[in-house]
Amino acid sequence: MQSYLLKNIQISDKRSALNGQLGDLGIKDGKIHAFGIDLSEADYDKTIDFSECIATPAFVDVRCNSSEPGYEHRETLKSLNNCAMAGGYSTVALLPNCQPTRQTKSDIEFLVNQTSAYPVKFLPMGAITRDLKTDDMCELYDMKKSGAVAFANANYSIGNIGTMSRALQYSKSFEGLIYSFCEQQELTQGAYVAEGTVAVSLGLKGIPQMAEYLQVQRDIELADYHQTSLHISKISTEKSVEYIRQAKAQGIQVTCDVAVMNLALTDETIMDFDSNLKLTPPLRQANDVKALWEGLIDGTIDAICTDHHPQEIERKNVEFEYAANGAISLQIALSLAIEGRNRFCTKMDDDTLLSKFNYGGAEVLRLNIPSIAIGSEASFTLINPHKQTILNRKNNLSESANTYYMDKPLPYCIEATFLNKNSLFNINHY
Repeated sequence: MQSYLLKNIQISDKRSALNGQLGDLGIKDGKIHAFGIDLSEADYDKTIDFSECIATPAFVDVRCNSSEPGYEHRETLKSLNNCAMAGGYSTVALLPNCQPTRQTKSDIEFLVNQTSAYPVKFLPMGAITRDLKTDDMCELYDMKKSGAVAFANANYSIGNIGTMSRALQYSKSFEGLIYSFCEQQELTQGAYVAEGTVAVSLGLKGIPQMAEYLQVQRDIELADYHQTSLHISKISTEKSVEYIRQAKAQGIQVTCDVAVMNLALTDETIMDFDSNLKLTPPLRQANDVKALWEGLIDGTIDAICTDHHPQEIERKNVEFEYAANGAISLQIALSLAIEGRNRFCTKMDDDTLLSKFNYGGAEVLRLNIPSIAIGSEASFTLINPHKQTILNRKNNLSESANTYYMDKPLPYCIEATFLNKNSLFNINHY
């Protein structure tokens, strides 16, 4: 394979002895061969100047909607791999909401085998209950043995407290990780946007904050009662942050993530009824967004997820009320987060934010990912803070195009991603 000398790179890796250093990075045989000043270009096949670029460990996505099998017209595993590499990701955890639902040992083994040759590591999540909407619990232990990294019901909450209690209790016996998506569905019927002045002005029924935080509180209490771990996924409200902060202070084994779109925009953006902004959970008010950023800073929120959710145009190009929920985000997740940071939380530095994309996700999923160190596997992404990202129809690698940010400039640009012996460059002349 081709060897590379990447010149004038700033290292951002809180677990590396090279953190904060500026120099040249040599890559040979899929590993970091050398780091220093003025390394010899003659030792490498190709030399590229990445002046002012940041190298950081490749990202880990703790939540990505699964389209294949069943919905290949929205996204294939191949296109998902390409999107992930272009977005700086080495590892992506896939929800079980494909067709058929990923809910058996054989389903898990099939995905593991199907994706083994891809540069990106796809980690299957198994369903907690049959077909995601029932109270009939799946064989979690069998799926865990076959490679399931965690268990989730995707965008369906488990309303039955007894079912959630049994799932937590059962998973404790084999150290399984249960994802909780918190939404009291009895409080959200017929609602599509966040409750508040925007919903009133648009004449729409709103989803109240308590539809989320009541279930956050419930599931924290269950995790405490069973003395087991729990991951709360896609929180979006100020009170949810408060409850999780308190739970962590009490020593309860809870982690959580936030979807990147909920960090970038508020509900005011939906005033023009752009169906690409119909999301689960909905975009919230500015006080909620600011609370989410504060939660990232103080460690209440462990990771930022993409919640990448491809949808075909026929399900989005309709009235807001009838449109499907979700947006693609895997390829532009970092730029979305930087956009949100610049609007709502300028005090957060790049190093802290990047750690929520790599080590934060790895810790949630209990993974060991390579740091940037001599002899380590090459698993990092190169970020240019001085270039913009503009996703358009030509460079969009997804099979779908459901995003509010199509053709809109975003800050920062991912120049390249190196994953072992594989590399992807987002700039053509490389």
